[in-house]
Amino acid sequence: MNPEIKNKSLVSAILAMKCPRCRSGNMFTNSNPFYLKKIGNMNHLCPECGLNFKPEPGFYFGGAVVSYPMMVILNLFVAFIFYLVTGSLFDHFWALIITLLIFSVLMAPAAFRYARVIFIYFTVKFDPGILKSGTK
Repeated sequence: MNPEIKNKSLVSAILAMKCPRCRSGNMFTNSNPFYLKKIGNMNHLCPECGLNFKPEPGFYFGGAVVSYPMMVILNLFVAFIFYLVTGSLFDHFWALIITLLIFSVLMAPAAFRYARVIFIYFTVKFDPGILKSGTK
């Protein structure tokens, strides 16, 4: 096992969509969130530490609690960039709405996955010794 994988930081592990317990196993069967045929296909267990990624039916409905504020913050950021480029939000209101709509549609697959990843990180504690002990 690569030692730098075991010591991944929280942010890099979330961005790479890694297991919250060992931070090295992949949560999703396909790493590309924009491959829409397999957008929701998750491993049932972590390939490295054996963590159950589907602890109960409907577990990831809690991801909506993460997804909504995440998309609001991202849209506020886009609106701010739009303001810096155009100098006004209300003079170009419909252009702003169309820009936000396009951005939201394009970011929806990534937001779907990252909401799941962030939600499970709230519920599972990191265990740096899980891979050393060899117990799954």
